[in-house]
Order: sequence, then structure tokens, then C-alpha cells
Amino acid sequence: MTGQQTTSIPKELQSLKPFFHDIDLGNGFNTAPDTHRMIEMENLFFPILVNVCGGNLNGKRVLDVGCNCGGFSFAAKRFGAKEVVGIDSDEKNIQQAQAVKKYLNIDGVSFIKMTAEELDIDKIGEFDVAIVAGIIYHLSNPLDVIKKIADITKSVLLIDSHVHYSSNTSEEDIPSWWMLSDTDQNDFDGLFSNNEQLANEYMKFEQSKSVNYGKLTNQFMPSPSTLRDMEFLMENIPNSVGEVRTDCNIGSAKPGQLVFIPNKKAIIKAVRHNGFEDVVEIVPHRFSSYPYLGKFRVGMIAIKRSQDGFFPQSIIHQKLIK
Repeated sequence: MTGQQTTSIPKELQSLKPFFHDIDLGNGFNTAPDTHRMIEMENLFFPILVNVCGGNLNGKRVLDVGCNCGGFSFAAKRFGAKEVVGIDSDEKNIQQAQAVKKYLNIDGVSFIKMTAEELDIDKIGEFDVAIVAGIIYHLSNPLDVIKKIADITKSVLLIDSHVHYSSNTSEEDIPSWWMLSDTDQNDFDGLFSNNEQLANEYMKFEQSKSVNYGKLTNQFMPSPSTLRDMEFLMENIPNSVGEVRTDCNIGSAKPGQLVFIPNKKAIIKAVRHNGFEDVVEIVPHRFSSYPYLGKFRVGMIAIKRSQDGFFPQSIIHQKLIK
């Protein structure tokens, strides 16, 4: 109605909230109207991805690894992708993505419950473009997974990842991986989805208190987002850590899993080793969130030059394979 805020989650999707990606559904509806995570990342990454691919994704087959509720998948389809396949290990994420697909009545997008470790050309086929956003730093075997993705991707990788960062230039020039417990071990999935009052209070808290990435100085610390969320949880839900609370529908995700968090150089070396010769960093703009501006998160485009992709083989590559 005129003069009122109309942006909200449509009733068809209410039972599946909360959504992690803020997907624009049209007519004033959005899957996560109080956040701007997906909109910001799409505005940062997709103009460059699309430009690299020739101005659109027409005719391209796109893989979205760790698709969550489908934000990047639907963005790829809007930019002209012929087919998009999103995979995720979380059943609820797949249910959300499929529900959004049905609501939007979109063809050419499909979602499969599958881990990144299970990727195989015989299972899922080959792709022109792969989107690898927010997944590398959750993996116990990132090098194996990067190889699996590279093996089924002909031309382009879009990579978004948290990284560990040092202001010491010489340290940044050395590829390195920190081993630590998964940053999700105390981050809560489905935060307060059964308690609207707490959900609203948390949204106010999250918007008023930024994540302090400046404290991320070594591999033995919890993630900065965990530290912030723990502050709210300890104040509002005593003894909530490591428990499943059915009244609020919160619980620990992947407790105790060891993962490897790369620095920027480690990502570059890993993708180049797997055939993506050209790697460029997506430079954040002044409206980007602090993890990008503070160099604790990076976006990259990696290009593979091959005879069956849409980038020709380089002279160097041709000499190497002769």
C-alpha cells in the first residue's frame, strides 16, 4: 500500500525462513528483506564475471557450488545462462532454493543435494562457468575439491572466500593455509526461526554491531562473526552454545570439524595448478563490506585457456603440452 514498507517474504515461503540470501522476488517481495548480502555480492562480482564472458552468460552452463538458497544461481540465470545447476550439502538449503524456483517459475535452474567432495563429471557433467562462493574455507580437503571443480569447469571460476591476511607483504607472498575448527562450529543455522521476537532483536543487534575483523590475527581464534553472535547469544540465551534449542530452532553446525583457511596467494596457486592460467582479483569498491575492504575476504576470476572452452589456449600452454 502507498506509504508503507511493502518488502517482505511472500506467504508461500514463510514456512522456510530464515533465508541466507536476499533474493529479489519482484513486487516488493524478498527472501531476506532485512539483509543486503546477496545484492552487494552480485553487484560486486557479476558485472566483472559477465564482462569476462563476453557481456552475458548466453549459452553457458553454470555450476553453483554451495548454492545455499540459490542467490547466485538465479543471478546467473538472469544474466542469460542456458542452464544452472546448484549443489549444496544441506537439505534445507535445497528445499529453499527449489521453493524460490517454483515461486519465480524459472526454467533452466536445478538444485541437487550433493557435497563438493562428490562432484564428478559422470554424475553432473561439464560446465562453462563455476561459482565457488563462501565454501573454500569450510573444507577439510580444499585442494581436492578445487581439483574436482577444475576438472568439470571448461573456462571460468568465480571465487569468493574468506582468507587469512597479514599486513606483512612478505608473508602474503607465501601461499599458506591455516588449520582450525570450522568457523561454523558456533554459528547458528536457522537462527531463531521459531521465535520472531528474538529474531527481530537479533536483526537489530546485527545491524548495530559490525563484525570486528581486526581481531583476526592468528589461526587459533574463533571467526569474528562467531564472536559477535556469541555476545548476543550469551546475553539472551544462556547456555546456548553447542546445544540444540527447539524453542528457538538453533544449534551448532559441524562441531569440531577441522578446516583449512587459505591466504590469497594459496587460492591463486591452487587454481593455477589446476589449469586456470589467468587469475585476477575483483577489487572491492568503496561501498563494499569490511571483509573485502579489510582484505579478510576476496573475490577472484580465474580463466582456463583450452581448445574446448571459450578462451583460446595461450602460447605458453601450447608449448607445455607439446
